[in-house]
Amino acid sequence: MSQSTLTATILMAVYNDYAFLKEAVDSIIKQLLPNTELLIIDDSSSDGSEKIIRSLASKNSQVRVIRNTTNRGLGRCLALGTEEAKGRYIIRMDSDDICLPERFAKQIDFLDKNPDIDILGGWAVEIDEHGKTGKLRKMPPSHQEIKASIWACPLIHPTVAFRRDKVLSAGNYQHQPSRRQEDYELWFRCLKHGLKFANLEEPLIYYRFTSKSQRKQRLGHAVYQAKIGWDGCRLLNLPWWQYLAVTTPILRAIFPPKISHFIYRALSLFDPRKKRSINL
Repeated sequence: MSQSTLTATILMAVYNDYAFLKEAVDSIIKQLLPNTELLIIDDSSSDGSEKIIRSLASKNSQVRVIRNTTNRGLGRCLALGTEEAKGRYIIRMDSDDICLPERFAKQIDFLDKNPDIDILGGWAVEIDEHGKTGKLRKMPPSHQEIKASIWACPLIHPTVAFRRDKVLSAGNYQHQPSRRQEDYELWFRCLKHGLKFANLEEPLIYYRFTSKSQRKQRLGHAVYQAKIGWDGCRLLNLPWWQYLAVTTPILRAIFPPKISHFIYRALSLFDPRKKRSINL
């Protein structure tokens, strides 16, 4: 495990994300601060992403690259990146999103001034594959609001910055291959370990939400997501109705697309994340 010698590490895992990768890393490089680094975990990409990453690292001493010899999955990449990071803060970024200007400065400043907060997220503006803007996703700002809605994952993962030592003390990311549920499981454990949460009340990223993102979820993945929710509810001894609420991905996976979409819209009325989202 490396010692934290920098202020922050921007951590990005990449796997065959060539289409949007350059735009994502450009938005990072433009606002890298002194005493920070960009750590990219290349999960054995085969689509040309490696060429972009290597070229970037050769031109910028603040960029480090770790390449897996085989594809290991997002969970393992994030666990490895958290272990290898040199920053006392880790700022997450996905390889298809775009950082808004001064995102890093704002999150570092907030964490510096609020030592009681361990995990800090923010809002996001949805964009499609062509960069067209959609909804503004808002998240609850206070620890108590986030705690009360933890079952709904009230943080947007690629907006999150956290204290590296605190997340490591809570067990780090789990070494699971899933592409999108690593954060959901981690936040339950962090809350159990007494870590404190907050969300900045402003957008920090353009959040890529494409037609592929909206495809019907496979049943196996939906069951896996629901199991994380059930385990988290049990870990935190949450109310019985929240056990039911986390089963909604299974319902959406079982029913045909039209019915699934109706369920999604109906349940949005009770989802604390959806109620805060607005059209731009």
